[in-house]
Amino acid sequence: MVEISLEEFEDFYKEKLNQLFFKVKRIVKKVIDEINGDLVGIKLCMDHFLEISEKIDQKSLRSLNLFSERIKSYVDEIKVPESDNEINYTNLNDLLNSIKKLFTSINEIARKSLPKFQKEVQPEIKELDFKTRRLRKKQMILDKLLRKKYTDVKNAEALLERLPKIFNLKENIEKSKSDLDTFEKDLKEREEKLKQLNSELVNLEKDELFKNLEERKEELFKLRISINDKLGFKKALKKFKFEIEKGNLHVPNIDLNYLRDFLKNPIEILSNEGQNLQNFTSTLVQLRRILEENKLNLKSDIKDKTIEQINDIFNKKEINKDLDLLKSKNENIKEIEKKISEAGLAKKLEELKNEISVNTIKFEHIQTDCDRRNKDYNKYLNALKEEREAYQNLISEVTQEPVKINISFSF
Repeated sequence: MVEISLEEFEDFYKEKLNQLFFKVKRIVKKVIDEINGDLVGIKLCMDHFLEISEKIDQKSLRSLNLFSERIKSYVDEIKVPESDNEINYTNLNDLLNSIKKLFTSINEIARKSLPKFQKEVQPEIKELDFKTRRLRKKQMILDKLLRKKYTDVKNAEALLERLPKIFNLKENIEKSKSDLDTFEKDLKEREEKLKQLNSELVNLEKDELFKNLEERKEELFKLRISINDKLGFKKALKKFKFEIEKGNLHVPNIDLNYLRDFLKNPIEILSNEGQNLQNFTSTLVQLRRILEENKLNLKSDIKDKTIEQINDIFNKKEINKDLDLLKSKNENIKEIEKKISEAGLAKKLEELKNEISVNTIKFEHIQTDCDRRNKDYNKYLNALKEEREAYQNLISEVTQEPVKINISFSF
C-alpha cells in the first residue's frame, strides 16, 4: 500500500500518470513540440513580411505592420504545454481551441489588410499558407490522438478534479471545529456566570426581609383561597346574572354592573365595598330568594349547597373578619416591601434577575450555535470519510495498487 499526505497527493498522482501513460504522452509531446515549432515559424514568417517595407507606401506600410503585429500577438496568446505535468487533456484541448481561433483571426486580418500590399508579398503569402497548412495538419493529428488514444488518460486525469472537494471538506471541518471550540468556551464561561448570579440571588433571597415577605405572601395566598372557598356560589350567581340579562327574571334593585364586576374579581370588589357590604348582602338576599323559589332551575344538590353557603355567610359573619385580615396582610406586605426598597435590596434583586435573564438568553443562543456547529462538524467529517474512501478506490483502480491518502488537521 502507498500512503501519501493530501498535500503531496497531486504531485504524486501526476508523476504516476506520467509513468503509466508514458508512451501516449511521449507521442503527444512530439506533436506538441512540432506545433510549437510551427507557431515559431509563423512568427518568423511575419518578420519576412516586414522585409518589403521599402517597396510600399506609408499607408500600406501601416497596414503591413498592423497585420504582422496582430498575427504575432495571436500566436503569443497560445499557451503550449511544456512540462510533463502540464500535458493533460484540459490543456491540450485548450491548445486545439486556441489554434482554431488563430486560424480564424489570421483569415479575418488577412482579408482586411492583404489587399493593400498583396502584390509585393506573394512569396511571403505562400510561405504563411504553407506554415498554417502544416500547423493545421498537426492540429488534426493532435485532435485524433485526444479522441482515440487519450481517453484512458483523460479519465484518469479527471479524478484530479475531485481533489478540491476533499480540500474544501477538510477546510470546513477545521473551520467548524474552530467555531465549535469557541462556542464551547463561551458556553462554559456563560454557564459559570449564571451559576455565580444564581448563587448571589439565592444568598440575597435568604435575607430576613425577603423571607418575611415570602411568608406573608404565602399567608395572603392561603387567605384568598379560603375567602374564595366561602364564595363558592359563583355558578348560581352566573346563572342568576344570565337570566336577568335575558329578561327571564325581574329582580328589583339589582345592580348588574356590580354583579358583573363581582364575578370577575369578587375579593377586590368586596375589599373596596366598605364595612357594611351593602351591595354584597343585597345581592345574596335576592339570590337566596330566587333559589328558594327554584327559579334558576339548578340541580337540587347545587341549589341546596348554595343556599347553605349564603346562610353560613350571614350566620357566621366571617367575611368581614377575613377582609379585615386581608387588608392587614396587604399593608404588612407593603411595609416589608418598603423596608426592602429602602435597604436597596429590591433594586439589587431586580438587577440580578435582569442579568440572569439576559445571560440565560445569551446562553441559549450560544447553545443553539454550538449544537448547529457540532452538527456541521459531524456532517463534514462523515462526508470527508465517505469521499476519501470512494476517491482512494478510484485512484487505486488507476494505479493498480492500494493508495491511502492521509489527512491531518490543524487542530
